[in-house]
Amino acid sequence: MHKPGDVVLGGLFEVHYTSVFPERTFTSQPNQPSCQGFDPPGFRHAVTMAFAIDEINKNSTLLPNVTLGYSLYDNCATLAIGFSAAMSLASGREEQFLLQENCLGAPPVLGIVGDPFSTFSIAISNVLGLFKLPIVRAMIQILKRFGWTWAGLLVSDDDYGLHAARSFQSDLARSGGGCLAYSEVLPWGDNPAELKRIVEVMTKSTARVVIVFAHQIHMIQLMEEVGG
Repeated sequence: MHKPGDVVLGGLFEVHYTSVFPERTFTSQPNQPSCQGFDPPGFRHAVTMAFAIDEINKNSTLLPNVTLGYSLYDNCATLAIGFSAAMSLASGREEQFLLQENCLGAPPVLGIVGDPFSTFSIAISNVLGLFKLPIVRAMIQILKRFGWTWAGLLVSDDDYGLHAARSFQSDLARSGGGCLAYSEVLPWGDNPAELKRIVEVMTKSTARVVIVFAHQIHMIQLMEEVGG
């Protein structure tokens, strides 16, 4: 999905959940990989970003005389494809390689939303740093924008959640944007006692804003406990 603008934001999303790479013979130009298995949540995330940018463009008070554009790519749940898309975005030579089309001459993006996998994001960000292109960290900016200086933090008990927690707390301290009322790790599996304890911490806290770095299943379990 592409839309031109004065300022272009890139996005990497999992619109398909698997990919098939052709055999490499090294005697001819290889065929492009094919993406398979449509992923509705990933597509919804991509459309949400496009919708948000369109809504910003409709409000002349947010970015007067500036039109936001976007260039959204499918990573097909594969690092190689996501990496190629990120390099295309960073260089300004955007190749829609899965569609066998070229879009040349587009302005390089100023930021990239994604990749949805933390492992992929770390690998991509290490290279994009050479281009001075930051991976967007929107949470801190949102807190500062709305003056939310007292918030809770919930993270999943894996590399994604624990790494995000460390980065978030470090960035929050550097920015002077606020303080954490509590920080809790959401359990994997069926652990109603721990979920109940976490909900009690949230309920007793005076913080009315909760930042979450976790997976969909964690939020479903948490909301069921809150509603129960």
